[in-house]
Amino acid sequence: MTVKIMPTSQVRDRILAVLDELNRTDKPIIVTRFSRPAAVLLSIDRYNAMMDLLEDLEDEHDSELGQRIEEGRAAYREGKSVALNGVYIA
Repeated sequence: MTVKIMPTSQVRDRILAVLDELNRTDKPIIVTRFSRPAAVLLSIDRYNAMMDLLEDLEDEHDSELGQRIEEGRAAYREGKSVALNGVYIA
């Protein structure tokens, strides 16, 4: 995917055209300030798709983590757990 890079001055001067381009191409635009990346502009559709994906990934992670915690609790109740005395995590 190609990404367009624009300085803040150009974005400011052409904001309506920039918004039209975002919606037409659905490609992100990196906005620079003093020649350094400062922000990323996305179409609302791209933003919503990214947020939906992130939420799905978080739900999946939370579900897996919750299952592992419950498995650990069940093992503890059954006396199958292992003491972590002397175990150090760096």
